[in-house]
Amino acid sequence: MKRLLVMVATAFCFSNAMAGAIIGATEITQILNNFQLAASYAEQAQQTATQIQQYQAMLQNLKQMTPSNLLDQSAQKLFTDQNMMQTFKNLQNVVIAGQQTSYSLANIDSRFKQAYPGYGGGADFSKSYKDWSGNTLGSVKNALSLITAHSENFSSEEGMVNELKNKSQTAQGQLEVTQAGNQVSLAMVGQMQQLRQLQMAQARVQADYVAGQQSKTDHQQEGYDKIFGGLTSTRLKSQ
Repeated sequence: MKRLLVMVATAFCFSNAMAGAIIGATEITQILNNFQLAASYAEQAQQTATQIQQYQAMLQNLKQMTPSNLLDQSAQKLFTDQNMMQTFKNLQNVVIAGQQTSYSLANIDSRFKQAYPGYGGGADFSKSYKDWSGNTLGSVKNALSLITAHSENFSSEEGMVNELKNKSQTAQGQLEVTQAGNQVSLAMVGQMQQLRQLQMAQARVQADYVAGQQSKTDHQQEGYDKIFGGLTSTRLKSQ
């Protein structure tokens, strides 16, 4: 896999150099890093899911051990002590980062097509990333619809904090929030794995295309060498 990534990055270097502008080393690094980001985001989503599930267990235990007239107050304290607001912020960051990564990879596909006008590929990766983005946001929205009719509030940090503050005032509200958060976390684990698969497919298809183009160039060069090499040899003999 690493060899494929290097081939794709090298292709961008040569194609841009031929056009008169060498691609920056920073941009190449960003291209290669995108292939590692999805894995790290999937890991973060899994960690967040684990944290939320652990908190759900704590909350259930609290409900069993605490008198009903003190439950909400105790739940508020538990929510604060376990820093659950930060946990949900981390989850929000994973969703946003996934969207940014898919957008970046779609741009890479567009740039590759510009660098290689003859490239068709069996798959339209730009469209695949757009579909992935839509499906991801749809999964998040469906999970959040369980706790609010205004799921768009979670798209901004301020809106999410306000929603969580309202829901965290009661134990029941916290249960609803953690159930939705758990669904979002698990959905993001699956979605980031799908994004990773898309990245690998994109790298392989584009690397194969670059290799094919290089092979054609090599064959052409061999033909030129035979023709012009033969002419040079004939002239030398005639002299």
